This record gives sequence, C-alpha cells and structure tokens, in this order.
Amino acid sequence: MKIQKISAKSDFNALCTKLKVHKMGKKIMSEKKELHFFLIKEISLAAINILKQDALSCGAEVLSPENAILGGKELSQAVLIANEKQLKSLEKKEALQDFGLKELSRYLKLEFPNTKISPNPEIMGVLNMTDDSFNPKSRVDEKSIANRASQMIESGASWLDIGAASTRPDSVYIGSRAEFERVKSAVDILKSSNIAKKTKLSIDTFDENCAKYALENGITLLNDISANTALAKIASEYGAKYCLMHGGIKGSSEPVNGDIIELVDEFFERKIKECENVGLKRENIILDIGIGFGKSHEQGLVLIKNLEHFLRFGCPLLVGASRKSIINAYHPSSVENRLAGTLFLHQKAIENGASIIRVHDSFEHAQLLALYSAYKAL
Repeated sequence: MKIQKISAKSDFNALCTKLKVHKMGKKIMSEKKELHFFLIKEISLAAINILKQDALSCGAEVLSPENAILGGKELSQAVLIANEKQLKSLEKKEALQDFGLKELSRYLKLEFPNTKISPNPEIMGVLNMTDDSFNPKSRVDEKSIANRASQMIESGASWLDIGAASTRPDSVYIGSRAEFERVKSAVDILKSSNIAKKTKLSIDTFDENCAKYALENGITLLNDISANTALAKIASEYGAKYCLMHGGIKGSSEPVNGDIIELVDEFFERKIKECENVGLKRENIILDIGIGFGKSHEQGLVLIKNLEHFLRFGCPLLVGASRKSIINAYHPSSVENRLAGTLFLHQKAIENGASIIRVHDSFEHAQLLALYSAYKAL
C-alpha cells in the first residue's frame, strides 16, 4: 500500500474518470465533494439551537456563539457548514420549523451551479477611445483601434469593450455629442474592418444615443455602469445582452455604510426585476460588482472573495479589477506596475464564480487561464 495526500481542490470529474468510478457512485459522491458555508445574520438564539440539532442529525455543522445554548429571542449570527446532500436534507427540515427558519429553507432551495468555476471564463479586452483613461496603454485612436483590436483577439480576447468617455474618479464627462462622435468612429472602423465578425463586441456607455448606434452596427453587449433601466430597455429592443454595474457612474473608493454583500445583493435583486419589467430576459443580463466604484478597497476584496453568493441570481458575473487602485492600496505601485496584482485578483474572481474578466492585458490573462485550466484538470 502506498499513500499520498492529494489536493482537496483536485478535479472531481478527473478523479472519477481516473478511478473508473461507476456513474451512480459518481452522482452520489458529487453531493459530498464540497462544503458550503452560509453566514446567517439576525437569527434568534432559539433558531440557532433548532438549526444546530437539525444540522447534526444529517452530519452538517453550525458555528454558533457561546450563549446560543441559552436560547431565547435575542438575535445573533451563525455559520452553517454543509455539503449539497446535507443542504437538501436541511431544506426540508427547516421548512417545518418556526423562528424564521422557513426563510432559511427557501434560501437553501436556490440553485447554485454545481461548480462555482465557469468552465470557460472569457477575457474582455478594453479599447478606450479617450485621451484620459487611467491606464495610458488602453487608449486608442482612429488610426490604432483596428490593429489593437486584432492584437487582442489574437492574444485571447473573447470580447472587446469599447469606451469613449473616462469614468475614473477625477475625470470630466466630455458630453453626449463628443462621446457619440467617438463611439461612431470606433464602431464604424471595427465594422468596416470585419472585427465584429471575429469576436464579440461591447459598448461601455450610459448614453442612450451611443447605445442605440452601437447596437445597430454590430455591437451585441451594452455595458452600462449607470445601471439605467432605460438602457436595459434599449438592449431588450435590440435583442442584446446587458451588463449592469453596482457603484454609480464615477469611480470612487469611498466606502459605503453597511454590509457590502447585502448592499450589492439588494441592488442586483432590484435592478434585475426592473430589467425584466422592461422586457429584458434574465438570460441576457450580466452582473458587475463594480470594483473601484462607490466602495472601499477592502469592500472590493470582500466582494471578490464572496463572489459565489451572487451566483444565486443565475446571471454571468463580470469582474474588472485590471490595474486599479485597489492594488495600489495594498502594495503601492504605479498603474504600469500592477499586472501581478491584476492577475491575482482576476484568478480569485474566476475561482469564485466570474464568467468574464475585463482586462487591459489579454495575452497575460490568456496565459493565466491556460495554466489554470491545465492545473484544475489534474
């Protein structure tokens, strides 16, 4: 007998194939392969006691405060730790309980992907038709945009995101007319050079006229940092995808008050309903947590680390932390020297559920994804 301790992050399907596990055994064990952690806030001590007993009965665990054993109506917090099989059992048990536990049962019914890691995460390359974007290397003009677009496609970009107005913290909006002129120029060039036939194109705008022109000329995704329902309606009318972002139009690392997970969750839930009410199908909605927009650097890290929570909406998640000040906050560096931090944040975002990463460096991210995919398959 020879024994090796292997990584707990080993690819489950690859292990089953290697061991020639029976398909039924694979199905049964797949429900036990991963533990899920749920932070439950504003739960009474009485409810914690009931949940703890129910969890123990099916092999799950509940982290609870010392005074939970006393019971009562006092509100506290707890962490439920369980695998998928145990969650199914708890969902049924808590549906029969009082003290608010029926709400927990409803939450446990939510469908999260069997794996939080997107099987084929996509790279969205940035093309800025501006002269003041925070990363000078992302800037293009009429002469260089087609060539830069081709380079990004060749180096691994599945999407190209065209921006014509900077939204960095100290930027000044150029106005609707000036933005439209830049957008029209960029879209016309990409259309005439057949770039639109080689990859998927996105327009980064909160202006309705810019959005309409782009969608009429080969753009298939409206990337709206303002999360304006009027633009969602336009996307619906053109049969396009729509990405809505939390945080507002201007970039800012000023913290917002409250639990950032709760705040972003409530925002997404409200905005998704608004989008659906104007005819946009959920399958065409993408969610962006808005790194660097209306939240502190710490709050940005919290969102990336707990990105899996937002998979509950059933929408692809987009993360764009490329060369942003969140990196400088933890390791002082200029924009030019933030590639390593960018790659780290985007890898963690992918591990935690991101389907699209918006980047300035497509080649380096394609390399990252290639090695990460090979690593995961072992």
